[in-house]
Amino acid sequence: MVTNEIIIFGIVIVLLIVVFSIILRVIQTKHSKYSTSLEEEIYNLKAKVLDQEKIIKFAKNETISRSTLDQIKKIEALESELKRQKRRVEDAKAIAQEAHKIKSEFLSNVRHEIRTPMNSIIVFAQFLIEESKDVKMKNYAQNIYAAGSKLLNMIDDIINLSSVEKGTFTFNEKPVDVKLLVQKIIKSQRDMALRKGLKLTLDIDDKLPDSLMLDEEKVEDIFTNLIENGVKFTDKGFVHVKLEESGKNVLKNVVNLTLTVEDSGEGIANEDKSKIFEIFENPMENKTESRGLGLSLNKRVAKQMNGDISFQSNSEKGTTFIFSLADVEIVLQSANSEEVEQESIDFSLIKPEGGVIIVVDKSTEVRELVRNSFFDTKFKILSFDNPRDAIDALKQYEVDLILIDIDTLISDDNAVLKILKGMSSAAIVTLTDKQIKDVDFQVTAEQLAGHLKKPLLKSELFKIAVEVLNREKKTPFVDQREEFEGLAASQIELFLEASKKELNILYKEARRTHDLEQIREFSKKLLELSTKSDINELSFFAKKLLEKTELFEIDDINSMMIAYEEKISRLKNSIV
Repeated sequence: MVTNEIIIFGIVIVLLIVVFSIILRVIQTKHSKYSTSLEEEIYNLKAKVLDQEKIIKFAKNETISRSTLDQIKKIEALESELKRQKRRVEDAKAIAQEAHKIKSEFLSNVRHEIRTPMNSIIVFAQFLIEESKDVKMKNYAQNIYAAGSKLLNMIDDIINLSSVEKGTFTFNEKPVDVKLLVQKIIKSQRDMALRKGLKLTLDIDDKLPDSLMLDEEKVEDIFTNLIENGVKFTDKGFVHVKLEESGKNVLKNVVNLTLTVEDSGEGIANEDKSKIFEIFENPMENKTESRGLGLSLNKRVAKQMNGDISFQSNSEKGTTFIFSLADVEIVLQSANSEEVEQESIDFSLIKPEGGVIIVVDKSTEVRELVRNSFFDTKFKILSFDNPRDAIDALKQYEVDLILIDIDTLISDDNAVLKILKGMSSAAIVTLTDKQIKDVDFQVTAEQLAGHLKKPLLKSELFKIAVEVLNREKKTPFVDQREEFEGLAASQIELFLEASKKELNILYKEARRTHDLEQIREFSKKLLELSTKSDINELSFFAKKLLEKTELFEIDDINSMMIAYEEKISRLKNSIV
């Protein structure tokens, strides 16, 4: 009895999905035909109006060869026809707008009326999956759940698509860690890739900033759809995902962001390429699922975000989708953010031979923070509360870096900036509490090295100082200053010999992909080998790195992975 009820229930759901899909196609087809007809009529009317305007103009300027009265009557008739045709154009435009309004209202009503029963269907299907002990019944319930979820997602896509077309689509930008976001999506797709025997890899550009101003929900939806499609439509081989910075404007504090998803699938036939971004089109006719509506919506949303989605494909040779965003604002971290300040940051790793840094800011706190940060280094810190004294100092010292309040820098039509650049080749970093995109710099981007957000964060000061002052050796902070003293040469040689095999391969792969699972495997192997070689400093480092991977502390993980090379270099140099 229960079996029959579930089967009937499943049939009803399937019929509901089929009927709804047919209704949507009919509405879309009729609206498309009607819109096309109206557009053609409007075009023809406009052409006719233009022709009549030419006739009127010609008639008015033509030398009178007939009676004046006949000519005036002809002109009046043409002007009357012109007015009538203009009214027809306006009426046709009003009809088209009304049709679009009716379509939008219908879609909104469909969403409201169908979401409620569909939510109930999905919930009860979930209950059946969890409670049913019969394998056959559980399979039926899973099919109902999957079909209901797909229909609900399709309804949401249609509503969003309608909002984009109407221009009512809104964006909610906030700081987003795109590196963590794409890693999360890759992790969600890894099981499916493993089941299909696919090699799923991720390559993240080291230059890409940690945090960008984006609409996280919409960017995640596009990332997920492209990566999911790559795995879904690839039966063997690989899916390679690459996230990179494809351009940067330091002056405006923005970057260009590009996500590339390359697969070794069957590719897209030439005759189907024009349909990829069309609504309700399914170029993958031999597949049960389509790239259609999702990609159509994704492309429109991307364009609204000052971006685009494109693809390259050869039949049977794979497909590459490219999602690009231009002028994405870099989020400057400050001490007001939720980030926990690292007390163990070692500024002595920055240009060990030292140098001269000038700080220009009215805030005593800012000047003291910079001075205290470089206290145990060989850097000489010259701090001033006005640019005049800083300019005098430039006459006496060869300066490596200038940190200056942005309002002071651009005051008097960028006069201070122009003077500083005329006197010194030192890199300039602004100290700001405002959005850089709103600032009008009267100089080229090459004259500025970067920006720091006030209140200053020591870790951000360290990062930009490493980039500017230590370009040839970008070594981040470490948790403590290990000096591998007291170790026997045999211990070190044992570790280095063992690391040549599996450990070095794991490290290179983890650095290339930034995949947390691979970093975890590297950390475990490092802990194993360092413990066996009795090198306590490396054992401590490996445990700390494992802890960071468990807590998903991406910034610290990236810094420690880079710091590993410095540790190995110190270890080798400690051999007597």
